[in-house]
Amino acid sequence: MKEMKILEKREVPGLARLYLAELPGEGLRQIEFVDTVEPGVAKEEKWVLMISTQFGCAVGCSMCDAGAMGFYGNLTAEEMLAQVRKIVADNPALDPRSHPKFKIHFARMGEPALNPAVLEALERLPAEFPFPGLMPSISTVAPKTQEAEAFLDRLIEVKDSHYAGGRFQLQFSLHATDPARRKKIVPVPVWSPEEIAAYGVRFVRPGDRKITLNFALPEGERLNAAELRRVFDPALFLIKVTPINPTYTADKNGSSYVWNNPPAGLAEDSAALESAGFKVIISPSAPEEIDAETSCGQLWASRLKKRAAAATARKSQRGRDLPFDTARSALLVVDMQEFFLNPASPAYMPQARPALAKAVELASAFREAGRPVFCTSHAHQDPASDGGLMTLWWKQVCLAGTPWAKVSPELAPREGEVVRKCGYSAFAGTGLAERLRALGVDSLVVAGIKTNLCLESTVRAAFDLGFKCIVAEDAAAARSPEIHAAALGSLAAGFAMVRDTAEILSGLRLPAAVK
Repeated sequence: MKEMKILEKREVPGLARLYLAELPGEGLRQIEFVDTVEPGVAKEEKWVLMISTQFGCAVGCSMCDAGAMGFYGNLTAEEMLAQVRKIVADNPALDPRSHPKFKIHFARMGEPALNPAVLEALERLPAEFPFPGLMPSISTVAPKTQEAEAFLDRLIEVKDSHYAGGRFQLQFSLHATDPARRKKIVPVPVWSPEEIAAYGVRFVRPGDRKITLNFALPEGERLNAAELRRVFDPALFLIKVTPINPTYTADKNGSSYVWNNPPAGLAEDSAALESAGFKVIISPSAPEEIDAETSCGQLWASRLKKRAAAATARKSQRGRDLPFDTARSALLVVDMQEFFLNPASPAYMPQARPALAKAVELASAFREAGRPVFCTSHAHQDPASDGGLMTLWWKQVCLAGTPWAKVSPELAPREGEVVRKCGYSAFAGTGLAERLRALGVDSLVVAGIKTNLCLESTVRAAFDLGFKCIVAEDAAAARSPEIHAAALGSLAAGFAMVRDTAEILSGLRLPAAVK
């Protein structure tokens, strides 16, 4: 087989190395695979390799980007093993021959049970890596097809022949016990819980690992402990619960749900399951994991989306090229505060973390150029009197004087730079327009969140007040890429120029900016 081409490699220190690769052949043959660790466990103790089994995914779950751009076929066993070899080659300090836990997880892009070549790869692994620490793992949604049923039947034989005594791990991504909810998450016919339970009786031998039942629960969903205990034997199955990281697909479907500590309801359900005899694993998301977009398919889907969106954005979302005097400009950063940027906040918006980094670049450059910087904080002194319709529209509002009202410390706001507001627009009752005019400012570079709400309202108001605006598209964020793009398009159509941070900074460093 010709060598794969590595298109992108993303490092997340202490957590993972993500690869985006292109395999030889016709059509869209891009995959991603990951060299990672289990949080809190040294790589020398447990080494996890997550590999893809399909180009895209034939299932398309409601929170996963692996199927976001479609399905383009199965990988061969050789193409799966090539991913393993690449990761091993990039870790010369680690020796798989003596590693205590060398886990190869067939769970990145694709549904393994729909690719028979996965079984071939499992049979070839012990010959290529005949080491005591080798432990393959498969994650499946249990598709209800003849192909998947034959796969899972044969998987028992492969496991018994090559990985007896607890050297194999199987996970069913169940996500919900209620059929209607489960169908909403996994949009293909799947085995019923009873069928999975019956398979577990056939699969688990003395000394084998328990089968994992994985639940990625949307906000408000609960684990039905009584139903799980009715169907599943705790001697054969364990329960794992994870958040739903904010992928492109999860945001699009409104199912993103991030938590660091188990919500109250989940904690109660977990205790009930443990009382019923189940081992329960609660696996929260690490902020680094979210910031780096390490969830399944994100790197692959992101590259394809960006490639398609870049051309469109450049053509239709730049707006007019108006004269813009940087010597009369100021930077306005909208609502980049802890209420939206702190993972512990109920209004946490992880999509804004990359935008914050760009806003920090802008703030540093503007201050260096001697230009004013203003940061808004949306915070209410008394929601009953200054909340207006905000308190009717939103479940949570930010209160002045609380930690959530503070502008992100990464922006290092200086005295006099923070403007408190109670409405969407930064100009509504704040006196900001008068302060800008007193400083001789007639042009604004605007960054912040959310693109479609406070930022867009602010730019529209600025236009009516006579301020020219450039919106820093990569220093702004909304709840989903579609909403962000739509807001930028609307602004570019009649209210502002839209540019990226690099282009803005290039203009700011012109001599006129520092006179």
